[in-house]
Amino acid sequence: MNETEEQIADKTRTPRQDRSIKTKDAIVQAAAKLFSEKGYHRTNTKQIAAAARVSTGSFYSYFTDKRDVFLDVLKIHSEAMQAHVDSTVAQLGTHPSDKRVIISHMIDSLIQSHAPYISFHRELSLLQLSDEVIKEVMESQYDLGRRKTLEFLKLSEHELRASDLEAAAVVVFESVSSVVDRIVFSGGGISANRIKAELVDMLVHYLFGE
Repeated sequence: MNETEEQIADKTRTPRQDRSIKTKDAIVQAAAKLFSEKGYHRTNTKQIAAAARVSTGSFYSYFTDKRDVFLDVLKIHSEAMQAHVDSTVAQLGTHPSDKRVIISHMIDSLIQSHAPYISFHRELSLLQLSDEVIKEVMESQYDLGRRKTLEFLKLSEHELRASDLEAAAVVVFESVSSVVDRIVFSGGGISANRIKAELVDMLVHYLFGE
């Protein structure tokens, strides 16, 4: 049975001094690199400790096992992507532009935020099928994405064709997520630019009737 995040936290310490914080960060960064390069199941705690240049004992001062550090990597990965998207939304908000340009920028932002995590994403896709905690974290991230999409739509609410914004937010979020994943993680066949152009056309027509 998988432990809850609260049970895991009880067994490890929270770094409070600069040195401890840097040690934990080094472990997390090393783990992220190894998970992406070698895969989750081919990475062990000794390898992570060695890559972080700390002892195995130091690793276990902060994490109970590799799954524990994987959850930290997942949290940082999700926060980095969300920060990238939030930054783009803020920039667009201060520089109003054509609807098509705005939607295109948003899609580009999502593609760019996903790109550094291609290998990690493949591992994550498999792990969330077998690990309830990871599945719950991902579902929470999807819910956040849908809420952010709803906030984005409300900025142009008076221009939208959709009468049910919550449902429209789900349609837009799921459509964009699926296509962005196809562009970033699959590749091949039709070029990314051609796929993105059709996605922009579809969204502009669906949302604004243009």
